[in-house]
Amino acid sequence: MAAEMNGTVSRPSIADHPIAYHAVDLDGLVGDGPFAYCRGKLLASPPPAGIVVHCRDLGDPDVFDGIIARYSEKFPGSDRRAIVSMWTLYYFSVLTIAPSVHMFVNRIALSLEMDRLSLVCNGETGEPEAFVMSDRPEAAADPAAELHRLMLGHAEPVIVAIAANAGVAPKLLWNNAAAYLSWILKEIAHRHAPALVEGGLALLDEAAWPCGRRNPMFGMIRMARQQCGLEFARRKVCCLRYNLPGVGGCGEACPLPDGRH
Repeated sequence: MAAEMNGTVSRPSIADHPIAYHAVDLDGLVGDGPFAYCRGKLLASPPPAGIVVHCRDLGDPDVFDGIIARYSEKFPGSDRRAIVSMWTLYYFSVLTIAPSVHMFVNRIALSLEMDRLSLVCNGETGEPEAFVMSDRPEAAADPAAELHRLMLGHAEPVIVAIAANAGVAPKLLWNNAAAYLSWILKEIAHRHAPALVEGGLALLDEAAWPCGRRNPMFGMIRMARQQCGLEFARRKVCCLRYNLPGVGGCGEACPLPDGRH
């Protein structure tokens, strides 16, 4: 049972069970708390239903086009770039939200490189729903380093592959990833403590990554201010979702006036 300390709930961590890493229940660590939406996103085995493909195979145009063709049935005749961008919003939400919670809250290291995961898509719509892991979780001494590894080992190669297959600008895809990563890190800071995610936010806010390479997410999320004084996050690059029928715009988060409706 979770213990209450200084008014906050302290949930069990993988570090509390060093001998049983192989048996750790990621969904159990999340529980019914504020991050319950992370359950079912990182799986130890394939689910009984859905489409399962190796993430590395998304670099194969035939594999990628087959999934996008299924997803595009929701938006017949629409701009393919907008369809692909919308699909990647689902993808990056799964890739960044649950892993960040486990890295920074539960201090878990996960092997999330592109060649270590399989993607689970909805069998009817083709929407990304979860990842199947091939390696067991371990304790994380440096969550920010784990997040950096995720960016280099998965986000970067999958963006390169999708950009090449779909003709979508890499900066649009990086902005899609940055939007969800920024949101979840700030949510963790709100639920726990800002200091907990300082290293993770640096991977968004600094011009260079710890490895010395240019940060492709730098400046992708900008803080703006409404006339009433409230601050809000705004993307640098539009995700194009406003071009899809039945899909609402991003409101003030969109850099384009047409996308705010």
